[in-house]
Amino acid sequence: MIYVLIVLLLAALAVAAYLLWKSRQQPTAQKEPDDFIGDQHKHASDQLRQVRNGDVIEYLGHNWFVRGRIDFDEHGYRWTEHMLDDAEGRKWLSIEDDESFEVSLWHAIPLGDIEQGAVGDRDIIVGGVAYRLQEKGSAAFTATGATGTAPSGTAEYADYKSVDGKLLGFEKWGSNWEPSLGEVLQPFELTVYPSTDRPATLDDE
Repeated sequence: MIYVLIVLLLAALAVAAYLLWKSRQQPTAQKEPDDFIGDQHKHASDQLRQVRNGDVIEYLGHNWFVRGRIDFDEHGYRWTEHMLDDAEGRKWLSIEDDESFEVSLWHAIPLGDIEQGAVGDRDIIVGGVAYRLQEKGSAAFTATGATGTAPSGTAEYADYKSVDGKLLGFEKWGSNWEPSLGEVLQPFELTVYPSTDRPATLDDE
């Protein structure tokens, strides 16, 4: 009887030792890919919310200097446009932070590039691509830095999109419409380098 008890005890100890060894062999839990991308998106979005004139933004290995900023307000709906430039020209970075965080990069085109349609029409064709009207309206704005606009006022706009997601936008600051083509970006595609003379924030430290 004692022999049987000893055998059972040894067997139980062996099982316990095996289970302990097995648990230590389990790999450290890794974040799911979606969690990792979500963290990247949040960090990049927080950095873009804090962009100021004088900062540098890197995209596809190219550095753009932030020269100006325009803040729009359309009855409580707000968005921001940053004027970026380098030795080759300028672009506009648009940031909308309402129901979702959206970033798009724009470059101006001549009005003569419009092949068919006019501002306000349902469809406009540019470069053989058809764009459909999404929304239009007007918004109050305030501007700082080198934007080429008045310090404040009201601007009209009309936004179009193609079936494959390309963007076409119009803005009117005075008497003439200014067209631009745009593309939607993921926030983590952009890297923000704060200006050295910009006051530090908790996120910058």
